[in-house]
Amino acid sequence: MNSEVKNIQYFDTLRALATLAVITIHVNTPVMNMNFGKNMEFWTIGLIINNLIRFVIPIFLVISGATLLTKNESYLIFYKKRFTKVFVPFLFWLPAYWVFRWLMLRAWERPHDFDAVKTWAFKLFSRELVSVHLWFVFMILLLYLFIPFIARILRRTNRKSIVVFVALWLIFNTLQSIGIIKITIESILFQRIFNYSLHIGYLLLGYLLYTANPTFSPKRSTSFAVYSATVILAIITTYILSVNNGKQTLTAMGTFQAFALIQTIAIFYIFKNYEIKNHILKTIMQLISNYSFGIYLVHIMIISLFYRIGIFWTMAHPLISIPLVVTLTLTTSICVIFLLRKIPFITKFAG
Repeated sequence: MNSEVKNIQYFDTLRALATLAVITIHVNTPVMNMNFGKNMEFWTIGLIINNLIRFVIPIFLVISGATLLTKNESYLIFYKKRFTKVFVPFLFWLPAYWVFRWLMLRAWERPHDFDAVKTWAFKLFSRELVSVHLWFVFMILLLYLFIPFIARILRRTNRKSIVVFVALWLIFNTLQSIGIIKITIESILFQRIFNYSLHIGYLLLGYLLYTANPTFSPKRSTSFAVYSATVILAIITTYILSVNNGKQTLTAMGTFQAFALIQTIAIFYIFKNYEIKNHILKTIMQLISNYSFGIYLVHIMIISLFYRIGIFWTMAHPLISIPLVVTLTLTTSICVIFLLRKIPFITKFAG
């Protein structure tokens, strides 16, 4: 979600697409969870939509790797920028989600005295880090701690070694995701740190893609064909496994599966050096890119509030309701962040 490389338009486009994708995943996932074994038509629609956008987390990390690992900044400058752009807004939104989650409880579920509230807040944090999407911010903050050191190592490392590392990283994560390799850490905290650190491969992938020889650039049509193939294969694999097992089996849709990595590379090359000609569309994509972190932080609140007033995928056929709810969530999120940025004291916390 870093937006420092403003002169490279395709980063704005990729960031905007990833922002739309993360909203879509959070709107669409209930379609899958609520319909498997009940309405397989709706479940299949949800399955297709989710597989079309599995690149969402990897692309955010690829952009960060491309824009940050290629910089030659002092440690002080790097951490100061990250503190301002990511950590400061997070300090506002983390307690905001605690309050929001408390308000969303039914009256008889709400703890009131200090000890009860403290216990509830601690359990909420240990169970789901307060809100389902905030894990990404914890993860990116952890990775940011190491980026300046990784950048210096990369400048002294040949590309073949980096490629080998990324390949070994993918193999390890694939074997772990299918259960061949099992690493269990008793401490929940250290287990989370370990899981977050596994995402480092996508940072290195972003560095490799961005610094690749300009002569090596697959045709956009080839990249689109590869992207389509990974989507189709992941859909078929997930459908067969789920039906045969009698429950949702989403192994093929994992962030560390080869499908996700190949899809991410294909998406990167589809949009690399692509310039949007339409002025209105270009402005919209730049706006979403500029507001991406704030949108990410606030959109779960918006989705939850919409659900309370009946704006949910169930209000129509998924092919109608999902695009509608995504559009409303995106528009409302932009408006909220826009307004927060206009408040003098709050602006630096908005995201």
